[in-house]
Amino acid sequence: MICENEITVCTPPGGFGAPFHGKLLRQATYLCAEVTVYTRRYWTSVQAGSRIDRMVEIPLRRDILATEYALFDGHLYRIEEAQHTEDGDGLPITRLSLRRMEANYDLCKPEDAAQ
Repeated sequence: MICENEITVCTPPGGFGAPFHGKLLRQATYLCAEVTVYTRRYWTSVQAGSRIDRMVEIPLRRDILATEYALFDGHLYRIEEAQHTEDGDGLPITRLSLRRMEANYDLCKPEDAAQ
């Protein structure tokens, strides 16, 4: 896996499950590799009441939850699923299934969220 893209994982402030007042906090930035979302995977997710627009793989097992958000390739995505698995070489990875968000959100630093 060649990790040539950056992904920034964001969380809602104060432990909310959804963006509160349209603000998200940047948590961490990782290098990742994009994985193709094939037609079958896309339509399976649509039938399950969800939608997967993009998938990425991050080296190692990261503490990323499906309640978090990701800034990737200039767009904001909600993390629909975070899987801890192995790549083709048997190395541990975290695979994220991403759904593109239509709404706009502001990104802020953790100290700004306390206000």
